[in-house]
Amino acid sequence: MDQNTRSLLLRWRALERNDSMNAVKSRVHLLWFLGLVFCIIVVFGVIYRFHPAIIAIAAAAMGWLVAECNALRSRMLQWPIFKQYIDWQHVHKDIGDSGSTPNT
Repeated sequence: MDQNTRSLLLRWRALERNDSMNAVKSRVHLLWFLGLVFCIIVVFGVIYRFHPAIIAIAAAAMGWLVAECNALRSRMLQWPIFKQYIDWQHVHKDIGDSGSTPNT
């Protein structure tokens, strides 16, 4: 099995055991907060007439952060359904009993 496959299976196992779900929730909150910060920068930039390049960069960063936050939140909400369809016996067999965690 290649390293990418093993890494994916280890991440699935961590999510199955809820080891990683708190980290995912924290990352969603962080992305949301950073998106809010960039939104405030854009609003103040428009009000105080910052250079248009600054406003454009802040708006692009805000859009990217909001999109990433929404994507991660939707994957987090879909995980309980998705994990029902994974063949966990096959995953555990392929990983072995090493007990290691993914490098993410």
